Amino acid sequence: MRYLRSTFLAFLFIFSFSVFSQKATYIANSGVLIQSGSSKILIDAFFTDGKGRFLTPESAQLDAMVAERPPYNNLSLALATHAHPDHFSPQQIGKLLFTNKKLNCLATPQVVDSIEAVMVNFESIHDRTLTFPLSRSWKTYTQEGLTVKAAYSRHAGKSNAKVQDLIYLIEINGKKILHLGDADMDTDRFEELKLDFEEIDIAFVPFWYMTNFYGAEFVKQHIAAKKVVAVHVPDNYNPQSLAKIKNFLPNAIIFDQPGQSVTF
Repeated sequence: MRYLRSTFLAFLFIFSFSVFSQKATYIANSGVLIQSGSSKILIDAFFTDGKGRFLTPESAQLDAMVAERPPYNNLSLALATHAHPDHFSPQQIGKLLFTNKKLNCLATPQVVDSIEAVMVNFESIHDRTLTFPLSRSWKTYTQEGLTVKAAYSRHAGKSNAKVQDLIYLIEINGKKILHLGDADMDTDRFEELKLDFEEIDIAFVPFWYMTNFYGAEFVKQHIAAKKVVAVHVPDNYNPQSLAKIKNFLPNAIIFDQPGQSVTF
């Protein structure tokens, strides 16, 4: 009986781990696939233009997303942080939503306007392209099994002052996932957001936050995630510059090879 009980408990442990195991897989640039139990979320993964500097998803990957082939079958949600072409393609998201009749997309108004501008049948997906009012407070979206909080921030760089950027804080199966998009490293804004009180399990942060002492301290103080993943790394980036990330944040994970994954 003791052997049977031990075997049963071991089975329960393995079963619960497999159901609620959490994994993030790198697509390209800032694009990631989040998997948690039966839930799957794609963030900034639908684009074809790397601006000549950044990695892009393979054509076969984009086709698999639209065709709902593994690991992109049974997607729960698609998120777009902003309307820049190295994060988002209106044609790709439009095609995905048109094919996947149950999928919702959260995005900025600029993203949705871009989709509408290129889709002749936009009305067929209009009610599944969801935006948030332009305000400084957190807004919340919920669906079965997950909650997404979204807050606007300035896009990094003065030339991008008019670009709407959304920070996403996802809670799923008791874990919290943060994706900054291209948010500006703005102390006042991050103090308003109070992310350091959220007990974030994993954060996807633009690599440039972590290449100097000030930025690394900013990540520690204002994000305070258990795991930090550097994204938006240019293709063939200077290894010495990447080494700075490990110097300032030794435990940081650098996503620069498509297919990399991390559990959390």
